[in-house]
Amino acid sequence: MKYRKFTAVAGAVMALSLGLAGCSSNGSGDTNSESGIPKPAVSCDIPAQNIDASKIDTSKVEGEITFQTQGLQADFAPFFKQKIAEFEAANPGTKINWTDQGGGTGFDQAITSQAANCQMADVVNVASSSILALSTANLLMDLDVKAPGIGDKFISTIWDSTALGAQDHHTALPWYFGPYVTTYNKQVFERAGLDPTTPPKTMEDMLDQADKVAAAKTGDYAIYGSPDWYLVAQLHGMGIELLNKDHTAFDFADNETAINYVQRLSDLYKNGGIPHDSLTGQPDPGQAYADGNLAFGTPNASYLKAVRDNNRQVYENTGIGQFPTNPDVAPVFEGQYVAVSVTTKNAPLSVKFAEFITNAENQYAWAHDGGAIVFPSVGEALDKIVAEPPTFADDPVFQEAYGEAAKAAKNAEAYLDIFYVNGAVQSALVENVNAAIRGEVAPADALQSAQKEMNRLLDELNADRQG
Repeated sequence: MKYRKFTAVAGAVMALSLGLAGCSSNGSGDTNSESGIPKPAVSCDIPAQNIDASKIDTSKVEGEITFQTQGLQADFAPFFKQKIAEFEAANPGTKINWTDQGGGTGFDQAITSQAANCQMADVVNVASSSILALSTANLLMDLDVKAPGIGDKFISTIWDSTALGAQDHHTALPWYFGPYVTTYNKQVFERAGLDPTTPPKTMEDMLDQADKVAAAKTGDYAIYGSPDWYLVAQLHGMGIELLNKDHTAFDFADNETAINYVQRLSDLYKNGGIPHDSLTGQPDPGQAYADGNLAFGTPNASYLKAVRDNNRQVYENTGIGQFPTNPDVAPVFEGQYVAVSVTTKNAPLSVKFAEFITNAENQYAWAHDGGAIVFPSVGEALDKIVAEPPTFADDPVFQEAYGEAAKAAKNAEAYLDIFYVNGAVQSALVENVNAAIRGEVAPADALQSAQKEMNRLLDELNADRQG
């Protein structure tokens, strides 16, 4: 299997233009001359073994730690409780306390504040933007020094390009990712005179179908309004690069494809194809889709589990297709990670559990039996899951979604802009695009305003990191 390159850049953490100014690796923190590991500015003492040059010994572990996931406890408790029980049985005298915290626009800043105040869990599951934030602030354990060889099991192009910490070292273990797909309501398609067996292949297709839903005046909507949920992914699908070639500035405002895209969303809103109150982001698009009058659902196929539980009729009439992309655009890789806090009081147990939950066997089990449509970052596990996908008995919709996501997983690559467009930068983009969708400003002007604000934030972050 060919794995496409996944690239991430530590300087891409827009969410922290304020939060990291006081704890940058270039600030007042000392560096351990023996190991090269920076000592972050935190409100507690850091155990010496966490930042010295020695390897963490995980041959014998005991005591207890806290493991925090992000948005998994409500739907996937049986799987993780079983895995924790297996670990504790194999390591007598240990206890893993599992907690869970939902994500959101303020998550990066919140978890960085927790870490700086020594309140973050010992082992944390966080998304790419959070790993960048925590790594920039030196709040995660340096795995290259403390656990050499721990990354050997991962797909090399993923592991090699996620060295986000000081000295270009690794601070997190790649875990899982969920490729995007298209989900759509076949009954809404039929009411609009569309072929329910033909999902869109490109964004042009999707917007054409959305226009027909709006024109049919059946009381249905085409798409959910808040661009927070899909904007960057759809821009990627059209081949639009938000950054310039050397990734030093945002440079997209003059792109005719981007201007036309925002114009078409504005026209769709004007013609009744987008719920006017959806631009506020409430309720979420998964909930709106379950109501039965929305043509397109969210691109994250795992939300179908909630649709199945909340409205079986809508679920059974859901069609599946590839995420709308131009023929020369690869599917997006955007993953979850597991990391160890640099302030943990039990580094041996923390490192051993982090390695356990991300190993090939457990990544395969999570992808195969966990109940979510996710795929592993370990090459052995990904090969196996693609070759032998799980069977969802009497559930053809989930089976089809899994199959479509598997196709994307095999060819996924990173879209660098995703790592740059977080927090305040994403808000600047979304707010300006929303204004254009509502007809308050011309699309071209909205994109110019967004670009100007995004570059200002980028300059501020760079100044903070160099100060």
